[in-house]
Amino acid sequence: MVYTLTSLLALAGLAMAQQACNGYPSLCSKSYNEVSYLTTHNSYAFMSSVGQNQHYDVQTQLDDGIRGLKLSAVKSSNYTGVELCHTACNILDAGSAHDTLGVVASWLKNNPNEVVTIMWNNLGNFSASELQSEYQQASGIMDYLYVQPNNNYTWPTLSEMISSGKRLVNFMDVNADQTTVPWLHDEYTYIFETPYDNTNVSQLGCAIDRPQDPASPGQMMYVMNNFIYGTLEVGSIQIELPQPYQANITNAAAFENHATNCTSVLGRPPNFLEVDFYNWGTTFQVLDKMNNVTYVVKSLNHGANSDSGHSDATSGVEAFGEAAFITAAALTLVAIFVTLIF
Repeated sequence: MVYTLTSLLALAGLAMAQQACNGYPSLCSKSYNEVSYLTTHNSYAFMSSVGQNQHYDVQTQLDDGIRGLKLSAVKSSNYTGVELCHTACNILDAGSAHDTLGVVASWLKNNPNEVVTIMWNNLGNFSASELQSEYQQASGIMDYLYVQPNNNYTWPTLSEMISSGKRLVNFMDVNADQTTVPWLHDEYTYIFETPYDNTNVSQLGCAIDRPQDPASPGQMMYVMNNFIYGTLEVGSIQIELPQPYQANITNAAAFENHATNCTSVLGRPPNFLEVDFYNWGTTFQVLDKMNNVTYVVKSLNHGANSDSGHSDATSGVEAFGEAAFITAAALTLVAIFVTLIF
């Protein structure tokens, strides 16, 4: 069979039209910074604990459509490298960073048309080289690392990233050094965040909180923090706790209102919509609205849990209700407090 140049170009155009990037053909031509990504706060914190922020593990999150992962790099007495812990490892310890990075690498291998972002909260004050060591221990992940030229705000399209194979974008909030580790980008050069320390949905706002007074906010992407904390005092220590029993409120109408308001105030949709307990509420509907794509109902493959909306948040830790959750949290944290003292 003989193909003319015209027919080959037509076939190439058809192939591009049929390609889906992050689930939708219309996103392929959009630059990385023009797309919205549902992002999980403390993605690793899915174990049953007072520090639990998610119900499902990282692979399940990615399977469900999460495309942004927020990870905390913490120092542990049990491990010399980077540990994934919720503030302190005696509250919630998800193991070594390279184990979770290995999960991400395997998922990327099996899902070649997806672009994923990892953002690091460097609580342990690790160097860029120390974090790079964790990546080097995660089989296959180095092949996917995207490098953005330093201080360059022009990003490739999702299609270009997928074609190149470089479709894992990484940021760190402290100690990023692109001279030493080119693929580990300084978050606050490229991204600003809205306020995160909220205790009520009425506080969810769109002001630029971090970094303060950025030089080029109009060129930066942004994280819309859409989760709330409760506080619990143990002795002289005040502990901030996730609010699972509020997730169906925080992630529903309040979430849509927050995203719509930030789009209006900041002149563009949020790039990273960061949530706790992503499977509750209407998170994916709002995400698709931000991306101007047609929402397709998701079952999430987790029995009764889906993103189609819920009238009650009664899964996992919140099955006991608010009062029982607070009681369990208090008992756990008192035990930790006593351990630290004695």
